[in-house]
Amino acid sequence: MRSKLFIGFILLSSVFFYSLGLVFPLMGTKNQVLGIVWEYQDIRLFDSVRIFWLGHEYLLATIIFVFTIVFPVLKYIELLFKFLLKNPKSGRLRKITKHLDKWSMIDVFLVALLILNFKMDSSIIVMKLKIGTSFLAISVVLRMLTTSVMDRIPECLD
Repeated sequence: MRSKLFIGFILLSSVFFYSLGLVFPLMGTKNQVLGIVWEYQDIRLFDSVRIFWLGHEYLLATIIFVFTIVFPVLKYIELLFKFLLKNPKSGRLRKITKHLDKWSMIDVFLVALLILNFKMDSSIIVMKLKIGTSFLAISVVLRMLTTSVMDRIPECLD
């Protein structure tokens, strides 16, 4: 019973931090000349997808959208079903999410940050990571912990 409560707690915590990561900015950019800031912008995850899409970088926008928004939501749904059902048989969705889990959020998210940083950072444009980045990182670690505990202690879900 304690294990099931622990799994439920870390699963809900992961969803909570993921939601915060979507709402809060991932990075802030400012345009400056000689230290005088004339424009400041907070960039959220959806903004990064929009920036690539409007810049005609459709493949990057699609990859970031699928692997940092769509896929994690599917993974959370799969984990929730596994948590709530006594004998979960997720079948095809489980196999797909298990194989793609290693590439889900961390790798593509970091690649997106690096690409944005290289494209936008200069002596005039300065970028700084914000709290949304930390929330997403925490959610990924908690989701991986949830998956690991569920796979190692399946009897606690009964």
